[in-house]
Amino acid sequence: MSAKDRIRLLQGEIARTLRAMDEAEANYRRFRADFPPVPTERNYDLIILADIITDYYTCVETALVRIAKAFENELEERRWHASLLERMNVDVPRVRPCVVTDEAHRHLHELLRFRHFRRYYFDRKYDRDRMTLLERSFQLSIPLVRADMDRFLGFLEKLSEQT
Repeated sequence: MSAKDRIRLLQGEIARTLRAMDEAEANYRRFRADFPPVPTERNYDLIILADIITDYYTCVETALVRIAKAFENELEERRWHASLLERMNVDVPRVRPCVVTDEAHRHLHELLRFRHFRRYYFDRKYDRDRMTLLERSFQLSIPLVRADMDRFLGFLEKLSEQT
């Protein structure tokens, strides 16, 4: 496969992941239409919200993994999730621009931390105040990540034209 074809493949993979992110956002909007944030002792809404947020972050991470494999071709074995997010926040001169801007990185880091918590701690009694803050990070990350990915896709388009 030529270099240009590999770039085109990466563009297609990122585009597919963006569609999955759009679906996660649409699920969130439907969820909030059905379950407005109302304090209650029942936490069913928080369990659903947790699923939506972790699915969204997994979509973002999938795109980042594909980018890392295309440009750096390796991931650290230890703490690779956090390492990946940090790496994507770095501009690599003459290789690739920063994929995730500082502001998006801050919000994504919160989502990553939550996903880790949710994956390894099985207590589903979520703290409503903490989930409200997490939901806000999720909401703020959506347009930021979209803009970052669109910017990176523009970089890939220019790169493919030069190849």
